[in-house]
Amino acid sequence: MTAIQIFMAWVAVMSVGAFLAYGLDKKLAKNDKRRVPERVLLTWSYLGGAPGALLAMMAFRHKIRFPTFWIAQLFTIAAWSWTMYQL
Repeated sequence: MTAIQIFMAWVAVMSVGAFLAYGLDKKLAKNDKRRVPERVLLTWSYLGGAPGALLAMMAFRHKIRFPTFWIAQLFTIAAWSWTMYQL
């Protein structure tokens, strides 16, 4: 496997994890139960799951009113894109 393939696989796996974490948080919020901490959601993004997190934000209409989450997702996608470009 090339470095690009490993990188893309990592981002794909982390994106699925982030998508599921955001979906779980939305479900818990609707059922008025204990939520996934924001720190955990953002960590998924920073570790490469920002594309999945951004998709989850739009698909579940979750965390869309918080500029912090939008900025974090866009910044993280830009940073990971730059990293991929450097490979």
